[in-house]
Amino acid sequence: MTLTKKAFRQLQIPRMVEFAKTPAFKRESQQLQDDLLAWLAAHPQGSVGLTMAGGIEVPTAPIIDQLLAAGRPVLLPKTFPDRSMHFVPYHGGADELARTDYGILEPVADADVVPAIVVVPGVAFVRGSHARVGFGAGYYDRYLARHAAAIMHTITLATTVMLFNAPTWRVAEHDVPVGTLLEGKRINEQ
Repeated sequence: MTLTKKAFRQLQIPRMVEFAKTPAFKRESQQLQDDLLAWLAAHPQGSVGLTMAGGIEVPTAPIIDQLLAAGRPVLLPKTFPDRSMHFVPYHGGADELARTDYGILEPVADADVVPAIVVVPGVAFVRGSHARVGFGAGYYDRYLARHAAAIMHTITLATTVMLFNAPTWRVAEHDVPVGTLLEGKRINEQ
């Protein structure tokens, strides 16, 4: 049965909430953080754009801290009411961030810097095709489509609860798949 993305999210997000309470989530998150840092070390060129994720997503603060300590440029997304998004340089200061109405930490400043590598968030990913379902506003699909020529690579961190062998949701023509799907110890490149 193929679901709308909205119906799929209504089933998937509670699964992610429950999984985030388990020791397996903590183990997988640590492994995925390590895998991403190793992948980025093997691809040292350019800035990295990623969210300040946490809660039901793999926490990115430790990744951001290590990238900044290594001198790698980090860019965080800033969203706008028209559902557009820019990436803004982040230097590690708490005063650089503010919580949005959705509880997400975003940069206070505004800029429009296109990252070389984008770590794409989502609630579900398909092995093989790397199709994804995001959180529902379309920010990343629009951003990735608009800046496809400038972005060198996209990558994502997917815990077991986020992985599917085939989509159970409708994949739209405008949906942008990710380039590399990190699954703990397994790296699945498209």
